[in-house]
Amino acid sequence: MRIVVIGAGLAGLSTALMLREDGHSVDIVTRGVGGLLLSTGTLDVYGWHNDGHPIEQPYEAIDELVSEQPEHPYAAIGADAVRAGVDWLRETTGLFAENSGTNVLMPTAIGAVRPTALVQNTMTPALVEDGKKYLVVGIKQFRDFPAQFIADNLARTPLAKVEARSVTIDLQPRKPEVDSTSTTFARALDGTAGLDGPATRDALAHELRSVVREGETILLPALLGFSPDAYSDIAAELGVAVGEVPVPPPSVSGRRINDALVGLARKMRVDIALNAQVVGFDTDGSRITALKVQRAGRVSTDKVDAVVYAGGGLESGTIERDSYGTIRERVFDLPLIFMDPEDAQAKTVTGDVVVDGKDIFGCGVKVNAEMLPLADGTPVYDNLYCVGSLLGGARPWSEKSGEGIALGSAVAATRALRKKD
Repeated sequence: MRIVVIGAGLAGLSTALMLREDGHSVDIVTRGVGGLLLSTGTLDVYGWHNDGHPIEQPYEAIDELVSEQPEHPYAAIGADAVRAGVDWLRETTGLFAENSGTNVLMPTAIGAVRPTALVQNTMTPALVEDGKKYLVVGIKQFRDFPAQFIADNLARTPLAKVEARSVTIDLQPRKPEVDSTSTTFARALDGTAGLDGPATRDALAHELRSVVREGETILLPALLGFSPDAYSDIAAELGVAVGEVPVPPPSVSGRRINDALVGLARKMRVDIALNAQVVGFDTDGSRITALKVQRAGRVSTDKVDAVVYAGGGLESGTIERDSYGTIRERVFDLPLIFMDPEDAQAKTVTGDVVVDGKDIFGCGVKVNAEMLPLADGTPVYDNLYCVGSLLGGARPWSEKSGEGIALGSAVAATRALRKKD
C-alpha cells in the first residue's frame, strides 16, 4: 500500500516505521521536526490519579481510567496496544531500560518527583528510591539546572526517603561561552562540531571525582552526549552511579529518540519531506484518494491508499482557533470532541481556556478501535487513521500519558491497516 503519514513526532515516526516493517511504501509529510526535541525523553503511560497520587501499575490502571472516562483515547487503543508500542520503541532504539510494567519515580529539573513507565539507560541511576543519597551537580555554564533548589526539593519529597546535597562545578564546553545550551554540551562531550570530546569528558570526570562522596549517586542534567559513548565513558571513569535528569528544551534526551527513529527511517527508505504541509485532498466519497501537498512554494497531488494523521493537536496548530473563537481541525475539518473543564475560570496568557463551557486544551478527534475518526459514531473516511496527540479526551500533560497514547495509537493503526492489506 502507498501510505502517507502526516507529522514527524513520536506517533508519526513510530507509525511510519511500523508500517514500513509490514512492507508498505511510506512517506512522511511534516512542517517541522516534530515534538520529540521538546520532550523529556522518558515514556509516560499513565502516571497520576485524579486525586494526585502516583500510579504504580500503569497498564493495569488503564481499565479503571477508561471506565471513569469513556471518551479517553485509551478506551479505543487498549492496554495491550500501549504495552506493545512501548516494547517496540524500546527494542527499536535500544535507549531504554526494561519495561517492567511498573512506574518508576524520576526527578525533574526543579527537584519534583514524578512517575513514568520507562526511562533511558542514562537515567536509570537517577531513579528515586528509599535510602539513596544524591549529589546534585550544577554546571556554572548551564543555567537550566538549579542544583541547590533541586537538592532541597528532593530531600523533602513525600514519595521517598532520600538525602540530597548539591555542588556547582565549572565546565566550559566551548570558549568563550559562559552560558551554553544542553546541545552545545552534548556536542562537546561527543566530540562533534570541532569540539574536543575526550578533553571535555576528562574535565567533567575530574570535577566530579573531586566532589563526590562514598555511597552517593551523582545527578547531572541530561546533556551527556547524543551518542551513548560519552555517558558510558564518564560512568566507567568515575566508577560511581551517575544518572541524568531531564531538563527544559532543547532536549538532548528527546533528540536521542528522534535521531534513532529518523536514522532508521532513512535506512528503511521512508522519505521525510520537511517544510511541507497538506493543504487539501481528493476523495471518492468514503476514501481519501490523494493529498494536495505544498512543498517549496508549489502544490503537488500525491495519490494514496491510506493516510495516517499524526499532526498533533492544539499545541502544534493542527487544531486551530480563529479570531472568532471557532476551533477546528485544519486539514480535513474532522469533528472534534471536548472535555469538561477542571476549572471553569482557568485562563492563560493567550486568553480563556474554557470556551462555551468546554476545555479547549482537552479537544481532539474521537476514534474507533481502528483509529478511524468518527462523526456520530461512523468513520468519516475509511482510510484516514488518526494517532498521537490529535486524539481528544485526555489531559496527557497532567495524567502523564502522552507517550502511551502516541505509541499505543501507532500500534492500533498499524494493526488495522495490516488487516486490510
